[in-house]
Amino acid sequence: MDFSRRRLLGFGALALLAACGKRPAPAAPVTPAAELTVTPPTLATPSLSELVYRSSIGDVQVVIMRPRDVAGELPVCLALHGFGADARQFVELGLPPLLTATDRAGLPPFAVVAVDGGEWTAEAQRMLVDELPGWLVAAGLAPTPFAVMGISTGAVAAYTYAQEPGPTVVAMVSPAVFPDWAAASDFGLRDEVRWAETNPLTGTSSVPIAVWCGEDDELADAARALAARTDAESFFAPGAGHTEEYWASVMPDVLRHIGKSIG
Repeated sequence: MDFSRRRLLGFGALALLAACGKRPAPAAPVTPAAELTVTPPTLATPSLSELVYRSSIGDVQVVIMRPRDVAGELPVCLALHGFGADARQFVELGLPPLLTATDRAGLPPFAVVAVDGGEWTAEAQRMLVDELPGWLVAAGLAPTPFAVMGISTGAVAAYTYAQEPGPTVVAMVSPAVFPDWAAASDFGLRDEVRWAETNPLTGTSSVPIAVWCGEDDELADAARALAARTDAESFFAPGAGHTEEYWASVMPDVLRHIGKSIG
């Protein structure tokens, strides 16, 4: 089964954009988390903030997205990027204005915090558990995410993160789940042991899950198997593939689903 060509073309385009300097630089300098001074958000706080923290896995970019003109401590949905991307993937998919629209539609306000995690190794997962809470507090947000969403390999990382205490809902978009290691390695994954340890098709979870996937995505059959195994709410779109266009199209639904889970 050949999953790699279309993926690598897409991820190669992301890398080309980065190499050409198209991605904006982080808004704040690289600073140890302990030295950051962040005042509580006010009505003048922008809806998008970008910080870089020194962590156990190196410099980590944290992108904080809030509904515009909503002050005070907010609950947090953690957002985990896909293979070959970074935390700004969610900005590029249009989350900041969508988050404001979700709030103005009457759903409870919440923040989305995206974090760089590379290939979502065990060390990156531990960074989320041990170090992220302090960064959230420094940003005036709730320290423990109530929800976690992820795209592609980030969806699997979200599933893994949700096994820790805290999250009460998981949103998995085009989850990169595979029936065997041959398919996973063809996609670009490189650590068979890690894949086996975190494979949602063989694991169990007590946290409610929702799955979005395009019916033309080569991973759709595995996504259906995941939804059946976990008794997830599932949303499969006819004619859609494993593409940024599809991911952007479902983000309003993902945010509504997460907002409705509050309380």
